Amino acid sequence: MRNRDVAEMLDRAARILALRGENRYRLRAYKKAARAVAGLDESIEVLIQENRLQDLEGIGPALAAKIKEIVMTGKLAMLERLETAELPLVPTNRSILLAAALTFCADFLPTLEELPGVKQAQVTGLVRRRQETVSSLEFVLAVSSIEQAQKALAAVPQLHQQQWQGNMCTAVHAYGVEITLYLTAAETFIQELWQTTGSAQHVRKVAALIKDKSGYDLLAAAAGKPQHSFASEAEIYALAELPEIVPELREDRGEVEAAQAGQLPRLIEAADYKGDLHVHTNWSDGTASIEKMAAAAAELGYEYLAITDHSQSLKVAHGLSPDRLKEQIAFIHSLQNKYNLRIFAGIEADILDDGSVDAPDEVLAQLDIVVASVHSGFKQSREKITRRICRALQNPYVHILGHATGRLLGKRDPYEVNMGEVLRTAAAAGTALEINSSPDRLDISDQVARQAKAAGAAVAVNTDAHSQLELSNVSLGLAMARRGWLEKADVLNTYAAQDLLTVLHNKNKQRR
Repeated sequence: MRNRDVAEMLDRAARILALRGENRYRLRAYKKAARAVAGLDESIEVLIQENRLQDLEGIGPALAAKIKEIVMTGKLAMLERLETAELPLVPTNRSILLAAALTFCADFLPTLEELPGVKQAQVTGLVRRRQETVSSLEFVLAVSSIEQAQKALAAVPQLHQQQWQGNMCTAVHAYGVEITLYLTAAETFIQELWQTTGSAQHVRKVAALIKDKSGYDLLAAAAGKPQHSFASEAEIYALAELPEIVPELREDRGEVEAAQAGQLPRLIEAADYKGDLHVHTNWSDGTASIEKMAAAAAELGYEYLAITDHSQSLKVAHGLSPDRLKEQIAFIHSLQNKYNLRIFAGIEADILDDGSVDAPDEVLAQLDIVVASVHSGFKQSREKITRRICRALQNPYVHILGHATGRLLGKRDPYEVNMGEVLRTAAAAGTALEINSSPDRLDISDQVARQAKAAGAAVAVNTDAHSQLELSNVSLGLAMARRGWLEKADVLNTYAAQDLLTVLHNKNKQRR
């Protein structure tokens, strides 16, 4: 079994434990184990054979046993037991991280699709709109027989406390997740999917346009026999004389009016993304070597990858001294012809208390890219932290402001900062703001990303990955970018390598 497969299983276990509201230290242990396994230079099977699993940092007897089980059986019985365990005591309407919600949906959809009488099943609601946190998970089921599907759902052992209201079922999954299921005939599946995806305001506004244009009351028809059977959601918008509006935009934040005016953004796509500009390695607090991170990025088809380990003041993360950073720069240069991508030498430099950056200019000048981030002083006054960040943005060697509000979803509120002032300063200085794709950050938010676009500030979508496994979190950041109305030209990571370097180095010249 590949190291990556084991790491992915451990990471999945952490997300499921999070859904059940398990102890955060237990979650952290599984995440740390996933990183450790992903970063190994030798096969996990060799470590098992030589009884060296517990040599890995953070892996004790219990986790070592779990890893052995995964390698030997290809699964983790603990996860199967959780599906039939007693319901956990979790608060109602709690916030579930998008990453955990997507993991759950990917696992649970096949269960729904295989039920007798179910022809098709799809995720809907907030998860389909890719909202950063959700309180419940929603699915639309196209069924051949409502009665047959209801009986099949009643027999699903993971679904507790089932309550029916017409053809809608609410339940609690064994993981403690609230679920809503919408059952509908195959011919009304698309309409039900559309109606349950958008916000209530968006749905009402489009339905009103349809009624005005054609006289057809779409929402009233949903309760009776509809006049239309739609093959796609685009056909629904066509009735309103609108181009199709993608799920991420269906929030009633001006998207209907933009569609009417022919001004909908052409949103960034995954295929536009050319490389990650903020990742860590085992030179600081990452678990994988530069070579492993580069190989993983090349496997993803990236054109480039920026190595941005921590600067010296962040001692808890083994930050690099100027001399150590110079050594890393030279090492990165020695690797340029080894992988089928460009490796940028960079740093994530701390923004210090006075707004200066935690590395001397003569060292920063040797780097391809500098991400500057706040890692301390979160409770400073709004005025001080704003002034501190804005000074860093004006540094000629700083290219990107990392995780600009410092939030951790469900754990730590954003620090007080005048974001309007930050955006104005960033635009004037030519410094980009980061959408940090870490599942518990997604910082900046979709709404701030849209404000950045309006202010003329560029955005970079980065993962802040500390292992190869975490490079895949970019999908979460791209979802936030799309919700923020960002197009290809708004995002630095869509530039070709040489064009990107030109943009970054031009800032250095202009501001010095």
